[in-house]
Amino acid sequence: MKLLEPGTIGTMATRNRIVMCPMGTVGLSDLDGGTSRRVIDYYAARARGGIGLIITGATVVNASLEGGMAEKVSRLDSPKYISRLGELCDAVHHYGAKIAVQLSPGFGRVNAPPICGKIVSASRVPSFYDPRIEARELTLDEINLLLVSYATAAGMVKIAGGDAIEVHGYGGYLLDQFQTALWNKRTDKYGGNLDGRLRFSIELINAARSAVGSDFPILYKFNPVHGIPGGREIEEGLEICKRLEKAGVAALHIDFGCIEVQYKSLPTTYEPQACQIQCSEAVKKVVSIPVIAHGKLGDPQIAEAVLRQGKADFVALGRPLLADPEWVKKLRQGRTEDIRPCIGDMEGCINRAFSGLYLSCTVNAASGMEREYALQPAQQKKSVLVIGGGPGGLEAARVAALRGHDVQLWEKGAKLGGKLIPASVPSFKQDLRRLINYLSTQVTKVGVTIELMKEATPELVLQLNPDVAIVAIGATTWTPPIKGLDGNKKICCSIDLLTGKAKAGERVIVAGGGLVGCETAMYLAEQGKQVTIIEMMDRLVPEGIGNLSAKALFDRMGKSKIEVLTNTKLLEVAQSSASVIIDGKQRELEFDCMVHCLGFSPDSSLRDSLEGKVPELFAIGDCVKPRRIIHAMWEGFHTARLI
Repeated sequence: MKLLEPGTIGTMATRNRIVMCPMGTVGLSDLDGGTSRRVIDYYAARARGGIGLIITGATVVNASLEGGMAEKVSRLDSPKYISRLGELCDAVHHYGAKIAVQLSPGFGRVNAPPICGKIVSASRVPSFYDPRIEARELTLDEINLLLVSYATAAGMVKIAGGDAIEVHGYGGYLLDQFQTALWNKRTDKYGGNLDGRLRFSIELINAARSAVGSDFPILYKFNPVHGIPGGREIEEGLEICKRLEKAGVAALHIDFGCIEVQYKSLPTTYEPQACQIQCSEAVKKVVSIPVIAHGKLGDPQIAEAVLRQGKADFVALGRPLLADPEWVKKLRQGRTEDIRPCIGDMEGCINRAFSGLYLSCTVNAASGMEREYALQPAQQKKSVLVIGGGPGGLEAARVAALRGHDVQLWEKGAKLGGKLIPASVPSFKQDLRRLINYLSTQVTKVGVTIELMKEATPELVLQLNPDVAIVAIGATTWTPPIKGLDGNKKICCSIDLLTGKAKAGERVIVAGGGLVGCETAMYLAEQGKQVTIIEMMDRLVPEGIGNLSAKALFDRMGKSKIEVLTNTKLLEVAQSSASVIIDGKQRELEFDCMVHCLGFSPDSSLRDSLEGKVPELFAIGDCVKPRRIIHAMWEGFHTARLI
């Protein structure tokens, strides 16, 4: 495979063409921003898993100039960080991987005002997070200070044993604010035409080069297209790439978008595979240095096709390596069915990081806690019964069996997957299909005894007499006490619709504007149905999915013809019409089908009936409280990890 062929970036040789994307190690670093033992364990796990090159998350070279987020991420603005960074470089090298440290001059207008009193930028432009606040233009002395800081940091990377540096020049961050006419209004030598706007970038490269020498690779992360009005378009982006090559960068790491459309830069489950590849393909045609592509390339077949078709020289994986640190190792061994897939839900990674929690992963609870949550053989082998074959139950069964327990799994349906099955039906939720396949494959491989079409009763469980019972039977559809909602053959729940038990007519009302309602409406709209969402709140409320996923969802919905009626209360349902109150006025809405997506209720009946009758009894997932996939997966993992 071309993915597994050795690669070269400048003077740096890599054992394959697979790169780990830079992702901020929020919550993992030491309190002073230095490399912690957890960070070393985190990167070492990916190096041990076979990655060719690791690029660290953005490391700030001068935290004092702007403060705020610069003081919350990794730092390299003092010699005190060298030793700890050196330990990281050694750990990565021990497993045969190379490491590049991404160095950032700062955040600029995308710094966070609540924790930063010094918003700075290339020019006086509005803060991204609070447009009422205007960024202060950096002075020439401050620019010179950043150049000195950058050179110093680059030199420290080399001293610590790093193999390369990557310039943080993308996404609307500080350096990109200088590069872009939309944000750079300067009238001095750092503004104006493209020569002026690129001056800081070129000087930064030269400053780093002066510190590391001519044979030390400098990579550059860059987005040729911003994807917003007034932002950079591809023609200028390609010209900048050619100039960066001329300036001596060893490789271009190509991204798409900027922070205004960050759900495009960090693609969610709603984006297709290889969604950014058009950018790297265009850059590849105008430069001769290696091009690194990324953007939902976690499917090995797709990643391989990108290289074979000449659209890039290397592929970079970010969140797929959070999901499975051994992605490369499993590919090399021909075990692609064992690769745990990223599902693009953002819950364990981006949403946690934005909330101030440590970086992790929905489908890999040990990500970021590699040492603490490493699975250990069970001290005492136990008989474990897992009841329910949804994501929580499957993860619990997998982990318990891996630890050496004797595990049975009972599922009352004909297939494994639980509510992942209906959730994965829409074309834009194929990432969940991969998770179902992975979990189903793994429980079989680790020796779990699986019984389908077997509904657990208290009598059957007590007859089996397990040492441990883990109840993961999920939740049931909640039907509110609205007249006419029960017994109408034209009304169904979302699960019945998505699993084919119910059919929709041409005119469909979706009752409920939560996440299930929004996704169900999109699914129907893509089939050409005339869809109306009714929601009591004054806005759609896709609960718990985070800002980026919500933006991606609404962007996709906005391209459909879905009618959205908020501030709308459902009063009563007749055979083919619904009585609603919209902004205080009663209306009749006709339909051929109504899909109610009004929530779920936890099913605690089995757990309650077994309480005190089984030596060890646990309940996980939606049968405790209807929530997200991450809660089911993590509860399944940790319950099985500790029994």
